[in-house]
Amino acid sequence: MTEATAHRVRPAGDPLRRALELLGDQWTLLILQSLFLRFRRYEELRLRLGISPTALSGRLREMVDAGMLVRTPYRDARRTRHEYRLTERGLELWPLLISIWAWEREWVEGRRAVLPTLIHLDCELATSAPLGCAGCERRVDARDVRARRLDDTGVVEATATKRFRRKDAESLAGDPLMFFPDTMELLGDRWSTGLVVSALLGARHFSEFERELGIGPSVLSGRLSKLVEVGVLRTGIAKTRTDAHDYRLTAKGLAFFPALAFIAEWSRGFEVPGQASDITLDHVDCGNRLKPILLCDHCWRPLLRNRIQFGGPVQLPAPPR
Repeated sequence: MTEATAHRVRPAGDPLRRALELLGDQWTLLILQSLFLRFRRYEELRLRLGISPTALSGRLREMVDAGMLVRTPYRDARRTRHEYRLTERGLELWPLLISIWAWEREWVEGRRAVLPTLIHLDCELATSAPLGCAGCERRVDARDVRARRLDDTGVVEATATKRFRRKDAESLAGDPLMFFPDTMELLGDRWSTGLVVSALLGARHFSEFERELGIGPSVLSGRLSKLVEVGVLRTGIAKTRTDAHDYRLTAKGLAFFPALAFIAEWSRGFEVPGQASDITLDHVDCGNRLKPILLCDHCWRPLLRNRIQFGGPVQLPAPPR
């Protein structure tokens, strides 16, 4: 991905920041996944996830406010209750969940053995669901994309995402589809998210990250070290007078680009009429704005939500009616 330099932070209500605030939280991602698997009722969600009522109610309220869910009444034996159904805005996020599955399965040690395969029903073969461009239907990775920022203004201010507690992660670790350890090092921490997006947009040096994010040196040093430890960044000798090292995305870090591309595309739904996008991603080869899709790496057709399923006991259902 070619870089676009920028060092100012945009206002808090910007679409991309709002999307990252919502989706950079493991409980929200797990609730979203559960809804795709038709767990719609409050008690079903609470029991499946082992989540506290306070945390569940808060996440559901945020998702309803964001237009991802709608509360629908139903009648049980005693009284009227509500269940939660995905709206069109919520259903648009299925490629993000598939991208997270694909990245964890390919790049996180031990995950390939426990995560199910994804079957493309059109060709009946297992697929790794690579990223594609809707304009030309060719495979795309981060190196094929040019990013342009609105008015050369930074968009990656770290957001106050809610942290997963250690015991929450431990309680979910037995179910591979409910535990995304490395993903949450990238999406589940406010500073790490900003660092990865900044790196994708071309930031390389400690001073650039510090200026871009407004982050304190000690916090920045810790987050950079953690991303190096999990294999997302690598260090080299900087060619500047002010920085001892530079930080570049590894193949593992670059491979996380599809998830961020889908978040950026989804964030456009928060734009008001006449508002330009925070970030525009262009596919260099075909010259179109990148509208991300998932492809089958066997027949190379675009994947559709109702034409895929997970192999084994876990199956992605048809969209809710």
